[in-house]
Amino acid sequence: MASPKLRPALLPRYSSGTGTNTAAAARRYTQRQLIILISFVLLITSGTMLIFHVVTGPMSSSKKAVGCSTDAEFSIIRWRQPIRSTEHTNDLSSGVKLEMEGNVYSNGRDAGRLSNNEMNNQSSNDNTHEPPSNQGTNPDSNNGSLEKLAPEEGEDDIEVPEEEEEVEPLVPFHETLDQDDGVKYVTYLPYAGITNQFYGMLRGMEVAKALGRTLIIPPITASSHDKSKQNQPWSKFLDLERFQELTGAKVIEFHKLRDAEQTKYNEMECKITCGFGSKRTIDFTAKGFLKQWSLNVTLTPLSIDANKLDTITRILGAYRDDKFICISNTYKISVADKSEWDRFGQHLHFTKELEDFVQNFLDTHLVKPEPVYDPKSRQEIVPTQKYIAIHIRRGDFAQYCRDNFAGPKMVHCFPTTEEIAQRVDKIQSKYSSTGSLTNVMPVFVATNERRPEELKKFADLGWTYLDHDQMGTAEKLGVFGPMMVDQVFMAHAQALIGIQMSTFSRVGALRQRDWHNRQVEYM
Repeated sequence: MASPKLRPALLPRYSSGTGTNTAAAARRYTQRQLIILISFVLLITSGTMLIFHVVTGPMSSSKKAVGCSTDAEFSIIRWRQPIRSTEHTNDLSSGVKLEMEGNVYSNGRDAGRLSNNEMNNQSSNDNTHEPPSNQGTNPDSNNGSLEKLAPEEGEDDIEVPEEEEEVEPLVPFHETLDQDDGVKYVTYLPYAGITNQFYGMLRGMEVAKALGRTLIIPPITASSHDKSKQNQPWSKFLDLERFQELTGAKVIEFHKLRDAEQTKYNEMECKITCGFGSKRTIDFTAKGFLKQWSLNVTLTPLSIDANKLDTITRILGAYRDDKFICISNTYKISVADKSEWDRFGQHLHFTKELEDFVQNFLDTHLVKPEPVYDPKSRQEIVPTQKYIAIHIRRGDFAQYCRDNFAGPKMVHCFPTTEEIAQRVDKIQSKYSSTGSLTNVMPVFVATNERRPEELKKFADLGWTYLDHDQMGTAEKLGVFGPMMVDQVFMAHAQALIGIQMSTFSRVGALRQRDWHNRQVEYM
């Protein structure tokens, strides 16, 4: 019996006819299979290379924590300003970039802009106990990648490389200083609101004194609370010449060394202190200062991440030969016995312009006392008008107080108008010659309260709310004039009622104590 013919396994099932046709079909089929096999191998190879690139490429490279330690290797952070144009602008919404370990991180179409969270998550400018600050640096937000926009209809999806603009290297800030005058400087980045900036200045004075350097004082700079994008020199409100005579400290203001309107961008290096610039970012105020004064700042760690004055000044001593030193934060520096007020703060008296503004207001609204004879000077003098000043912190302070002082302690942080009125009555009785409330002192209220119902309560109680819009304070003294006028009222009052948890009240209390030997009435 003849054996049946076996059909070759690779022959297509439809093959039939002559042997020649069958062989040709078999060859074509084999070629197709070979092409498919080669294509499959190439596909696998391409995928493997793609995965290898993603795993080992720069987008997924390990990111070291940017912090201060005693290790020899440190990361460097640069807060970059737009340097293609040297034209000065106060618009904070334009490009600030964060470069970390050679990689640029941005937020897609909002690259370089300050996010709302960055602007809002700042410490309160008046708090003795600050709300928790969400200041952590997170370079991987938005996955650290740039958003690629789809091309418009009709466009070819072809990437055309842009020509790189040549940018001249920036001149370091210290090279703009007079190299032959023999003066050595130290400065700092301002932090948070006006009261914190005031204490930052005092602690900067401590650093400068310990290092034997002249302190370059940054101006009062807009914070996340007012967002005015403006600045004013401290000498507008504080007599710095008299201060230097009383203390022997050497200070100079930024605008004396730099023209903000005409200067080109400069590079400035700041040493990281108190963790600001490493574990925590520099805040809204510091960024505004850098923008307004055309500075690109590189933040570099010290050998130890310190916040104590003696440790910081000991480490900075290694830079004794440097013409200029900058540190990233002074407000958080811990000064032994809190001596910065006794050594410096009490000697920062108000300018004549500021004092005269308040005195003119009092002369307009209060009856001048009769002149009395002073046996020491043998002259008649007009006694200072007596009044009670109240500082009432409201607005943004409310949530902080509710979060931290709920219950019986709330009166020390966010007292009601009725609770304050009870304290006023006690003070009026104390200073009344008859012990009654028939001859009472006028009451002036320094406050950020804007609710009409609360302002009506003040008026019904006979209190005068310091309405700076009506007084024209900002028009005459500038954007920070209202807060400084409030401080003058608080400093010279016959009696001051303050908020215990507000540093704004505490500064007024210290002036009361050291200038007039009076004690504040804290709520």
